[in-house]
Amino acid sequence: MLMTQAAASHGAIVNSLRGFDRDEPGWSGSVDGSYGASGGNTQESTFMGSARLQWKGASNIGRLIGAGKRTTNSGRETARSTLAHLRHNYLLSDRWATLAFLQVQENPFQRLDSRFLMGLGGRWQAVKGESTLIYLGVSHMFEKERIQGEDGYEEAQRLSGFVSLEVELRDGVFVDFLLFYQPKWDDFADWRVYGEIRLEIELIGSLSLFTGYNLQHDSQPPTGVEETDWNTKTGFLVRF
Repeated sequence: MLMTQAAASHGAIVNSLRGFDRDEPGWSGSVDGSYGASGGNTQESTFMGSARLQWKGASNIGRLIGAGKRTTNSGRETARSTLAHLRHNYLLSDRWATLAFLQVQENPFQRLDSRFLMGLGGRWQAVKGESTLIYLGVSHMFEKERIQGEDGYEEAQRLSGFVSLEVELRDGVFVDFLLFYQPKWDDFADWRVYGEIRLEIELIGSLSLFTGYNLQHDSQPPTGVEETDWNTKTGFLVRF
């Protein structure tokens, strides 16, 4: 699988709503990978990949997500990040479900030695039409992170809310939009936002072509780290 993308870094928020079969019970998932390169004055290469696995029962849904990225410039590493995310949903009705998640990650180029997240909340399917799906969700999130050059760990309690919109423009052509908002409970001036918009076109069998843009903003990042990261990518996705 070949993709091209702008260099950017994984942040605290991961899209755990996409890449799974919503209807069929049992196992499902997806795998994607990417490689981007530039030559001449800038000798840069970027490798990125992710894998998603879901088990769906009558009322329980479990999801496991892993992602990684590495960028080199003239043979020198300039960006690296890894992430693992585990999520569980219990279906209370056709539209209501609980949600619980654990997440670990690192990003030394954002001075993030480690970050651990744990959350508990719920989600609501606000619209379920033939071509449109809208989800709203909210949870409480505990955060523990270690920053390079600083002693000990920092802990925080955050609100995590999201809105998700997916529209089927025509048979096999989808557009989806996702927005997360995560402020601290005791200081709403300290907040993070993640937004993503994506177009996916089913090609043949389990193979799809996609293109998208995402942006993440941290209102109070570590010293020396930019507040905003953005990422564009175009490539192929295989579902199973």
